[in-house]
Amino acid sequence: MLIIGTFEHSIELEQALAVLEHNGIPRKQILLIPMETAPAASFRYAENPLDIYYKSFEFGVACATLASVFGASVGFILTWGPILWGLIASFSGFAAGFGIYFLINKRLHSPKKKKLPEVAVIVQCSESESAFVEETMWNYRVLTVGQTISPS
Repeated sequence: MLIIGTFEHSIELEQALAVLEHNGIPRKQILLIPMETAPAASFRYAENPLDIYYKSFEFGVACATLASVFGASVGFILTWGPILWGLIASFSGFAAGFGIYFLINKRLHSPKKKKLPEVAVIVQCSESESAFVEETMWNYRVLTVGQTISPS
C-alpha cells in the first residue's frame, strides 16, 4: 500500500519520520517531496505593504480639497478672510482624512502569518502496517492523509 500524507515543514514531520523508521519502515520505502509555494509574484500595486500609506495620502488630499473649499467659502464672512480659513481647513481636512482612513484600514492590512511550506510524505508499506503508519501521521499533526494500493 501507499500511504500519502502532507505535513507543514516542522519538527513534527521529523518526529513522525523518526518513529516510522524506528518501528520497522525502511528509509528506502519513505519518499519525501517538498511542495513549492506560490511562484515569485510579479509586482502588484495592490499587494504592496506600503499601499495603506499611499491610499491614506490620497484620501487625505481629497478631504483637504473638500475642506479647503468649505473653509474658503465660510472665510468670506469670518475675520481672517477666505485664504487663511481655506488653508486652515485644508490642513485639518488632510489630517482628519489621512488619520481616519489609516486607522480604519490598519487592521485590514495587518501582516498575515506566513504559512510554512508543505512536504508530501509517501510511505510504501504492507496492509498490516498501514494502520500504524496512518496513526503515526495523525499523531504528529499531518494535514491530510490518503492511501492507495501500490501498483507493484
